[in-house]
Amino acid sequence: MDRKTRIYLVGDSTVQTYKLEAAPQCGWGAMLYRYFCDNYVSVYHSKGSKFENAVTYDVEDFVIDNRAMAGRSLKSFYDEGRFDEVIKDICQGDYCLIQSAHNDAYKEKEERFLTPDEYEEKLINDYIAPLLAKKAVPVLVTAIAMKDFDEDGNCRISFPKYREKMLEVATKKNLFCIDLGKMTAEYNSRIGEEACKGIYMNLDKCMFESAIEGKEDNAHLKFEGAFIYAGFVAKELKKILS
Repeated sequence: MDRKTRIYLVGDSTVQTYKLEAAPQCGWGAMLYRYFCDNYVSVYHSKGSKFENAVTYDVEDFVIDNRAMAGRSLKSFYDEGRFDEVIKDICQGDYCLIQSAHNDAYKEKEERFLTPDEYEEKLINDYIAPLLAKKAVPVLVTAIAMKDFDEDGNCRISFPKYREKMLEVATKKNLFCIDLGKMTAEYNSRIGEEACKGIYMNLDKCMFESAIEGKEDNAHLKFEGAFIYAGFVAKELKKILS
């Protein structure tokens, strides 16, 4: 039997697959498979990974292998050996979606932080180059927007300097880029700040065991947000795969 094409996901908490006790927090990487199968999907721990969070979704035509992990930037994901595992496992013709910026921009965490210029260098040298050497297909994904609105009611694009670097790299290297940052900011602007509470981790007290005291989290997604944002990725990914 021929090996199925694999789609690897590299990213942070907004992409990650979580255990059920974290509900309703969810990354879009855990919902992506829903746009590629109607019924059955086989879900299991990624065989090539020593990391507990790595989860594989085996749909009819290909396999989605979600290696994303909360709190990781391009720097820390690489330094922990997580990307080494991806490069070891990935084969010619496979795809690797890379979303990062939320943690790269966090100056308070030295192990994560990269300046925009360092981010560009890291992306090209430590991620794109090894993927191309394996004849895999890098797909860059700009970071999702946070629930961050201006005085006119428009959702701001988050981490704009990092987004610009990713777009520049995609152009320079002639790579696919899914501008998820722009898509999600535009979507949030259309539905408005109040409605966005339904897709981000804005929780009242006693709603969920995972946040019994309530939560006001404007960065992470609920199931609903993850499903919607995965739809944006899926729409663009279908164009790339066709």
